[in-house]
Amino acid sequence: MAGGGVAERWVRRRTRLWLWKVAAPVVIPVLAAVTLLIVPLAVIAGAEADTAAGPGLRCSAGGTGTTVAGIDLDAVQMGQAQTIADVAATLGLGPYAATVALATAYQESRIRMLANDGSSPELIREQAAVTATSLQYPHDGLGSDHDSVNTFQQRWMAGWGTVAQLMDPVYAARAFYDRLVEVPNWQTIPLTQAAQAVQVSAYGDAYARWAPFAAELTAMLWPAAQATAADLGGPSGGVCPGLVVPAGSWTRPTDGLLTSGFGPRWGALHAGVDIAGSRDAPVYAAAEGTVTTAACTSAFCDRDGGLDVSGYGNLVEIDHGAGVATRYGHLSRFTVTAGQPVAAGALVGYQGSTGNSTGVHLHYETRLDGVPVDPVPFMADRGVDLAADTVGERR
Repeated sequence: MAGGGVAERWVRRRTRLWLWKVAAPVVIPVLAAVTLLIVPLAVIAGAEADTAAGPGLRCSAGGTGTTVAGIDLDAVQMGQAQTIADVAATLGLGPYAATVALATAYQESRIRMLANDGSSPELIREQAAVTATSLQYPHDGLGSDHDSVNTFQQRWMAGWGTVAQLMDPVYAARAFYDRLVEVPNWQTIPLTQAAQAVQVSAYGDAYARWAPFAAELTAMLWPAAQATAADLGGPSGGVCPGLVVPAGSWTRPTDGLLTSGFGPRWGALHAGVDIAGSRDAPVYAAAEGTVTTAACTSAFCDRDGGLDVSGYGNLVEIDHGAGVATRYGHLSRFTVTAGQPVAAGALVGYQGSTGNSTGVHLHYETRLDGVPVDPVPFMADRGVDLAADTVGERR
C-alpha cells in the first residue's frame, strides 16, 4: 500500500540505518562492554525460552500449521511467514517480493526467528557478547552462524541494524525489502538472483530450490496480507483458536515476560502491568465477560506509536460483572467488537506497540468499580501467575 504513512516510515528507517552506521564505531565497543555483564543472564533466559518453544506450541497471526508444496509448516512458521507477506503488502510491493522473501527465509532459517548465542569462532569476545543479546528477545530457535540472527539471518555487523531491531520480525522483513527494491530489475530476474543480490550468500544458488514452495505459500498468505495492508490497525479477523478455560476460571491474557509493574512511573500512575512477547502474539480475554470497548484510542493506530503519542492505541476493555473490568492496550489489531460477549480465553487481539508505547507488549489492567488495582495480586487470587516468564509458550 503506497502512501504517506509508508513513505514516512521508509524515511525514518533509512535515517535510523544511516545513524547506526555513523555511530557504530563508537557504540559497539561500549555496548559490548556492558553486554559482557549481562550475557550469563541472557543465555539462561534464552535457554529457558528454547526449552518452552517447540513445533505447534505458539499460535501467532498465521494461525495453525499446514502443508505447502509437500513441506509441513507449524503454527510458528506460518506466523512468521504471514508477517513477511503482510510487510510486503503494506509496503505496496507485489506478491513476487513476498515469494522472494519467503524462499530466502526458508533457506536461511526454515522461517523461524533464530537468536544467536555468539559461539561462532569467527567472532571476537566483544562481538560474541553483542550477538548473544539476541537471546533476550522472543525467538523460535537458536543459530550460531557468525553474528546472524532472525528469519533472514541478517548480520548486525554488516549494517542491517541493531540486534534489538533485527529480532523484530517486522523490522527484519522491512530491511529485506528495502534492499530488494534496490536490486535492478528485481521484479523480472529469477528468484535466486534477486535473493542472492540481497543476501550475498556463500550458497546463492540454494534459493532456487524453494521457489515453487514460496510461490504456493505466497498464494496462500497473500489475501490476508492484502486485507491487513488495506486496513492497518483496527479490527481484524480472528485466526488463532481461543484457549480452553474452565467455566468461571481466569487465564493469563498473553504469553511473554512481565517487564513493568503497577504503580508510579515517570511521575504518573502506571495503571496496569506490561507483558512483552513477540509482535502479533495472541491476546486473550482473561475471563468471561462482555466487550465494552474495542477501538483506537490514540491519534493513529495504523503503525507503532511512541512517547509523543497519547492513549492506549488499539484498546479492548471487557466488563466481567460485579464491578470487575480488564483492559488490553497497545494492540496491533483487535478481533472483537463492543457489545460482544466473550468466553475466558477468547482471542481479543494481538500484541503491538500502538499508542503511548515504545516497544511491543500488552498493557494489561484490572479494575474494580472503575479504579485500577495491581493485576499481579488480583490475578494471583484467581490462580494466575503473571510474573511467570512464558516467552515462546502456547497456553
